[in-house]
Amino acid sequence: MGIEIEGYTDNREGYFLIDREFECAEIRLLCDAIAASKMVNEEQGKEIIKKLIQTQSIFQGRMFQKTVYVKSEKVKTHKNIFYNIDTLNIAINQGSKVSIKVLQYSTDNEQEIGKTIIISPYATVWAKGNYYIIGKRDDTEELTHFCIDRIKDILILEYGIDMIFGGFNPTLYVQKYIYQKGEDFGYFEIKGKENLWESVVQQFDGSVILQSKQNDEFHARIKTIKSDMKIFVLNHLSECEVIQPQSFREEIQLEVMEAYKKYWK
Repeated sequence: MGIEIEGYTDNREGYFLIDREFECAEIRLLCDAIAASKMVNEEQGKEIIKKLIQTQSIFQGRMFQKTVYVKSEKVKTHKNIFYNIDTLNIAINQGSKVSIKVLQYSTDNEQEIGKTIIISPYATVWAKGNYYIIGKRDDTEELTHFCIDRIKDILILEYGIDMIFGGFNPTLYVQKYIYQKGEDFGYFEIKGKENLWESVVQQFDGSVILQSKQNDEFHARIKTIKSDMKIFVLNHLSECEVIQPQSFREEIQLEVMEAYKKYWK
């Protein structure tokens, strides 16, 4: 009938379908993604992984039970996260505005509910391990975004969304305002000890150009945003030195001096 079936003589276990909607490697990738997600807590993760494994045969399922692992740690996400995503997508498809309440953390680490905000929702996106809603608040003309895990009490309104003149590209928005934090890329030059090179490559990936190497030091040029470069340099103060641009070097000097005043008392 054109259905590929693996038999007992092939695997010494039993019979199962070879051709399935998902390959074993694809299911493993999805399970690992769920297990690593900051948005999904342990209980939710186990339930989703169970559903994914059920798309495979009982023999393949046994293999997954031995290899799939959901880390046990506290994930601060409320139970309505999936309902939030569905509700927002319905509003987007209907072209309707929504009212939301944004959760905030107080100094005692308790979640507090902020004031109600009305937004025109345009897209839900996945970035940096979280789901975001991109939209425009009623009290501003600028686009903004909220982590969907940090909002609640979503209500679809009867008002139509505000139109965006000139179009809207979610991919470009995510790159600029979530990954780049609204900053532009710049070029930075640093010198560092040779044992720092691997960390530089891992952090900035293909944006690093080795300018020179002498003895046990390297000179590199890096294309990135200033805030990410600043975090890296301050985390490796004893292992690297900023060369260019001069304004950024002076900014690091000021940070070091301010820290010195706090700790040298």
